Amino acid sequence: MKKRYYIPVLALLLLAALTYYYAYGYAFASGVLAAIAALWALFGLFDALKKRYPRTAKYARRTLLLALCAVLLLTAATGIWVGVAMAGAENPQANYVIVLGAGVNGSVPSRSLRERLDAALEYLQRYPDAIAVLSGGQGAYEHITEAQCMYDWLLARGIDGSRLRKEERATSTQENIAFSLALIEAETGKKPERVAVLSSEYHLRRAMLYAEKEGVTALGYPARTQSVFTRVHYFVREICGIWASVFA
Repeated sequence: MKKRYYIPVLALLLLAALTYYYAYGYAFASGVLAAIAALWALFGLFDALKKRYPRTAKYARRTLLLALCAVLLLTAATGIWVGVAMAGAENPQANYVIVLGAGVNGSVPSRSLRERLDAALEYLQRYPDAIAVLSGGQGAYEHITEAQCMYDWLLARGIDGSRLRKEERATSTQENIAFSLALIEAETGKKPERVAVLSSEYHLRRAMLYAEKEGVTALGYPARTQSVFTRVHYFVREICGIWASVFA
């Protein structure tokens, strides 16, 4: 393999390893870098084979390019669909709002969770009759559940505990929605026709999709992500998450 191929491949793999081990929360970015390295290595392999097997190398390269173009087009279309949901609903008022959890550093909300909590506080102040279902279990390095962390934070900022419900079992977006709807149904005797869903803006489409699969109209309410790098990273990750939720 020529230098123009193997040097970038090695550099990308090294960067992927560093990202995976030293950039907490960015494992997906590490996977993307490794995938790019693998693609570049394939192009290098086809280039190395073209003298000995010119026709095979030519068609293999062309097939890979066509597949790559198809993936890019699908990525763009999904990205637009995700992007449209980022604005949230025009009128997100509902009796219940499901607040999706994020990481907890010990017992302190992470930056992403803090952004969602700021939005949750805003929502509950804007709609004083709404009840919040705080959804999130306990992960590695978390001393308390995400739901408990959200409950404590909102309680400390003046939200009455009678307006807060804790759903502490969920470990995924799908479980966040399913378990929260089950909690509402147990409390009211029926599944709600509509519910507000609050999460980071890039995450709303997938959360709403799971709610709609449960037969519930979902009203998105976005929490704004301040870090541009974080927003872009998780936006791209959400595209793959959407594919998984649609085709699973």
